[in-house]
Amino acid sequence: MDILQLLVSGVANGCIYGLLALGFVLIYKASEAVNFAQGDLMMLGAFLGITFINAEYADLPFLIGITLAALILGLFGYLLDRLVLRAIFGQPQFAMVILTIALGFLLRFAAGVIWGHDPASLQTPFVGRVWEMGELIIPVVDAVIIITTV
Repeated sequence: MDILQLLVSGVANGCIYGLLALGFVLIYKASEAVNFAQGDLMMLGAFLGITFINAEYADLPFLIGITLAALILGLFGYLLDRLVLRAIFGQPQFAMVILTIALGFLLRFAAGVIWGHDPASLQTPFVGRVWEMGELIIPVVDAVIIITTV
């Protein structure tokens, strides 16, 4: 049973990595540009989710907070693409690499200034909950990750 539990946890982690890789591929195929700030944009989305959902900030319901964070990050990404990234299309690929690395530094700096540098966690309705199937215990958060990814 331990192997099955490890398998479920590994599949959930693999789903997260797969989504990240899919994001890189989609961005590259759509724009022919490598975006090294993608992880930093995801971090920004996570901090927006924390801001909208956690009790010490806005304390919105989970689905509303996540949806609001996704919409705001989508708008931010659209504006970033239109106002900053598209301005250097036609330049050497190296210019886009340097720009997205610099944007990553800028986003990390801004997140540190706004939210601080202490670890933070997102309060989800799934944390600590498990599904028991005989001896197999599946964390609900892992099941939600797998189902959402599929």
